Amino acid sequence: MLISLIKAIAEGFGLGLTLAILTGPAFFALLQTSIRSGAKSGIAFAIGVFFSDSFLILLAYFGALQLFNNPKNNLIIGIIGGTILIIFGIFNIFQKHPLNIEEHEEETKPLPKNANLSLAALKGFSINIINPFVIIFWIGVVSMESARYDFSHIHVIILFSSTLITILSTDILKSMAAHKITGFLKPNILIWINRLAGVILTISGVSLIVKVV
Repeated sequence: MLISLIKAIAEGFGLGLTLAILTGPAFFALLQTSIRSGAKSGIAFAIGVFFSDSFLILLAYFGALQLFNNPKNNLIIGIIGGTILIIFGIFNIFQKHPLNIEEHEEETKPLPKNANLSLAALKGFSINIINPFVIIFWIGVVSMESARYDFSHIHVIILFSSTLITILSTDILKSMAAHKITGFLKPNILIWINRLAGVILTISGVSLIVKVV
């Protein structure tokens, strides 16, 4: 029991690190908010993203729970979840023009330095949750992990808790080191970061499909 719980924590940590290196609108909005409004606003933004991810995971989990309660659905859900991860992985592998901060200068509308932290948190929550790709992505991830643990609630809860804590921790570090981080965000570096994450996601999707088949 203890070994399986430690394994769930470790897998959640690994998943969190994989997601932490993916770049997207929320990633750049986090950096912009930190640079222009200070580290506290950036951390508040990260907390907003944390709660939106938690909300989406809960929705995906309980929706998948109803489907997985019927063993006949395991194959279908596993294939769908694995396919979603493979699609996201391939997209990141072959993405040639990653987003950059300048492109999202007007879109993210960074807050002034004295902005209320609750507004920064709301901004993070909103930018993350209105992204349809984030919703679809979490459905795929929840399907994958739930199938792997055969819906042992404690293992799934621990795994995703570890994942979310890892993402939040890395986002906080990004906020605190925003000025230094942006100096390294060259297009070629972003491309290879996305490719690495894409390979990991693709492998995870393939392994899920193989498992359920």
